[in-house]
Amino acid sequence: MSLKNITSAELRQLISIVERKERVQEELREIESKLSTHLSPEPATPTVQIRRGKSRSVRVGKRPLEVKASKSKVQQAEAKSGQRHGALRDSILAALQKADGAGIPIKELSRTLGVKAQNLHVWFSSTGRKVKGVTKVSAGRWAYAGN
Repeated sequence: MSLKNITSAELRQLISIVERKERVQEELREIESKLSTHLSPEPATPTVQIRRGKSRSVRVGKRPLEVKASKSKVQQAEAKSGQRHGALRDSILAALQKADGAGIPIKELSRTLGVKAQNLHVWFSSTGRKVKGVTKVSAGRWAYAGN
């Protein structure tokens, strides 16, 4: 529909549509404000996490807004896996020590540790190279000679 060729009937129809849209938006704002008063009855300002252990209050616009700082990559990894930093290394070395000098295949190691085999391949090719005593016995089989 071009604005040059618009008729008065089409214009009236557009006006009624826009007016209805504005009424619905106003009704939606009223519903949101009622919900926000029921969900947070206390008029306290929200807390914003800035760094570890530090917080401050912030008020944005008419409604309180809670803003949290993003977690560091280490914190995200810990929250996701539920393990502390270096726990995979410890569990891999413990499993390799139990296997003695014969070594253990990555598939078996992945089943016992509950870790994807691809993650173990990557660990051995990067971190495992730096660990003294970890040696590749054959294709997909690793052993730990100890300290």
